[in-house]
Parts: sequence; C-alpha cells; structure tokens
Amino acid sequence: MRYDSDFRYHMGDDDGGFFDDSGDDGGGDDYQDEDQDDYQDDDDQQDDDAQDEDQDDQDAGDGGGDDEGGDDGGGDDGGNGDGDDDFSNPDDLVDLDDDVALSADDFPNATEADFSDDDGSWTPNDYQKSAENLFGDHEFFGDTMEQQRTDEGYRPFDDSGFMRGFDDVAPGSSETVRLFERDGHLSAFGFVSAAMLEYLRMRYTGIDLSNLDVSVPPRGEPVTPQPLPPAFDAVQPADAIDLRKYSTPIGDQGQTSRCSAFAWTHAAELVTNLKNGNAAKLSPSYTMLEFQRMQGDAQDYRYAYSGGDGTISGTDPGQVLVEHGTCRQELWPDTSEVPTTSERVLISDAEKHLLEGTPHPISIEDIRKVLTAGCPVHVAINTGPNFSDVGRDGIFNAAEAPSGRHGRHAMLLVGYTGNFFIVKNSWGDNWGDKGYCYIPKNVLAASEPDLVAVLVKKEETK
Repeated sequence: MRYDSDFRYHMGDDDGGFFDDSGDDGGGDDYQDEDQDDYQDDDDQQDDDAQDEDQDDQDAGDGGGDDEGGDDGGGDDGGNGDGDDDFSNPDDLVDLDDDVALSADDFPNATEADFSDDDGSWTPNDYQKSAENLFGDHEFFGDTMEQQRTDEGYRPFDDSGFMRGFDDVAPGSSETVRLFERDGHLSAFGFVSAAMLEYLRMRYTGIDLSNLDVSVPPRGEPVTPQPLPPAFDAVQPADAIDLRKYSTPIGDQGQTSRCSAFAWTHAAELVTNLKNGNAAKLSPSYTMLEFQRMQGDAQDYRYAYSGGDGTISGTDPGQVLVEHGTCRQELWPDTSEVPTTSERVLISDAEKHLLEGTPHPISIEDIRKVLTAGCPVHVAINTGPNFSDVGRDGIFNAAEAPSGRHGRHAMLLVGYTGNFFIVKNSWGDNWGDKGYCYIPKNVLAASEPDLVAVLVKKEETK
C-alpha cells in the first residue's frame, strides 16, 4: 500500500470538522493560546490547501493508491527498509532496569526447565506444570470466568435450548458467550464479532449484552516476518522481561472494533515512557481515524469511534503514528464518539506525540529478543473459546488452539516469563489479570499471529 507522508488529516473545514455546532465550544478555547503560533499562517495557506483538497480526497478514497492491493493490502510487510542503518550497533539499543529484565532467581518456585525456550516439543502438560511453577502463587491461580462471575453474585444460566437459539442468530456464539443470572436478570459475558453483536441486540432485547467484548474480522494479507537488524544479533534473551512499569493504565475499547488502534496507541505510550518517562495518555479514537484515512474507508468521527471494519495488518498503521502521531486522550476521550475540540487542535497536538520507533514485522522466534531490547510488539491473533474463559489469573489454556472462527483480536506484547507472553489487552481492567493475560507460546504459534515489533533506539547523548 502506498503511504503519502504528506497527507493531511482533515474531517471537513478547519474550524470544527463534522461537529461544527459544538466542536469549538468543547475545548478549543482552552487550547487557543497554546496553538496560536501553530496556526498563525493557516489563513495565508488556505487557498493553497483548497487547491490540493480534491486530490487529497481522491487519494484517501483510493486507500492511498491501489497498486499494492487497495484497502486490504496488508501494509508494507518489509518495514521501513532502513532498519539496518538505524540499528547497526548493539549500543543503539536501550538499556532496561534490573526490575524489568529478570532472571530465573527471581522466581523461587520455578525450575531451570521453565525458562528453556519451547522448540515445539512441549506438551500441554508441560505448560500446565510450568504455569504452576511460575504463577502458582497468584491470588487467583486456576481461576475461570465462571468463578469470577460467581464471586460477583451471578450464577450460571445453563439452558442448551436457549444457547441453540443464540447460535441460530449468531453462529458460533454458544462457544464464546456464557449467560449468568443475578437478581432475576440475565447477563451475557464473553465475546462475539461486532456484526454478531448487532444480531443478538435485535433478537434478545431482554438480556443485558453490555458486558460482551468484541472481536474483528480478518483484514489484509498475513504479515511476512523480516530478519532483525544487526544490532539485535548480540542480544541474549533474558529469562523474563516485564515492560509493564512503562505501560499506561489499561484501556477499554468498549463494544467497538478499535482493538488495533488501542494496541498501537499503547505502544506509543510505552515507548515514550521507556525513553523519557513522561508519556501522556493518548487517544485511540484519533488513532483509528488516522488509520481509516490511510485505509481509505474513513467516514466521520462516530465511524472512527466505532472502529468500522477494523485495521489492516502490516507496518502501515504503525508508520502513521511514526509520522503523524496521535493526540492526547483528553481531546478525544475513549468513551466519546466525537472529540472535544476542533480537528486543527487535534492535528497540532498529535504532532507532539509521535511513535518513537520503527515498525518491523518479526517471527515468533524473535519475540523474546526484541522484548529483551525494550521493544513492544503489536500482535493480531485468531480468537477462540479460551478468550472467553480467561480468569483473574490471566492464563490461557495451553491445550486449546484458537480457531479463528470467532474473528481476530489485536493486543500488545509487553513481556514474557519463560514460555508465557505478557499481553496488554483493551477490554478493561476487569478482564484477565487486571487487564493483562499470559499466552503460552504454543497457543500464540497456533493462532496465526501477525507480529510487528516497535524497534526502539536509544536517545543520542549530546
């Protein structure tokens, strides 16, 4: 897919985009002084911008050009192409704190075997035993979603005929949705695709469906892994890496298809915290708007908030944030369908919050190496019933491979312990281990993962 680095993101006129009646009153005045210098030349350039607007709109409608496959081309599988130059020396890589790069000695109940890389020979029993050694002292080890709901005062509502009705309306939903009763009301928990959720809403108006999470359909071609640049040749993976100290709080995408936008936004925040420790909380909704502009399927602010048909695979989404950034969350909150200010302010603010890294597609065998170098990894994987049964210990069932029948989901890899990858989700902090989960390597490998690392370079000393 061709990506125009000069493409400017405008929803409509420069004063308010699609919310002219309220945009300037929702926060633009608060930032007037801050952004006055940024816009003092806008009026002089307005005529030139108008001449280019038709061509920009045509490019956006074509998805940035269809020479490489149009909307769903899968992005630039080869990354930026200059990674070897940017990462030629091991000294280019960041140094991690001791409480981030861990050794086997930090896990007193574990054995040496728990930290040996699974070469494909581990059995589900091996993973279960390793999970007991590594996570057995977790307060909720062995927890299930049903136990969590029971502790919250619900009781399972098991009616096979009822669930067959669910399957008739939303095929496959009986595998990923559980019904619970509390105080005489039925509530559904688990996840379905956005399209299936709409069918269920139309048919089952008496059931509380607000707790269901959403997956997305596959979009784009699979990402082709590329070799890591020379700087990573000397990296020896640690026994465990945990980048959560650099993460911002868990987000909640709600019942929208913004999962990839959340994951990429979380990556931008993490990298900024890793490099200088002062990341602002950023807006996945504005990120989604930028992605849709790049893909050629943008409509309006509300469509961006909904996530539309999701985000393409590949490095292109990450490259959008490298070149254009995304705005602060206070200018477009996660739960708001529209921003609180004009798009001129959003654009200016986004330019101050770039993704300070290089998107690079990798293989599953390189995950531990890049994480050891402080590089988070955007991952899109097939889903399966195990997604709906993750308990408060956050551990996936290593015996169940995701089938993809229920769509895909994007998250952010932020570490690993032995053969369990630490993953930051965007389904709120009441899911999994306070919003995180631990995916066994064999489950990840079976999920047809698309993996794009954000290669991070050490700040140059002056």
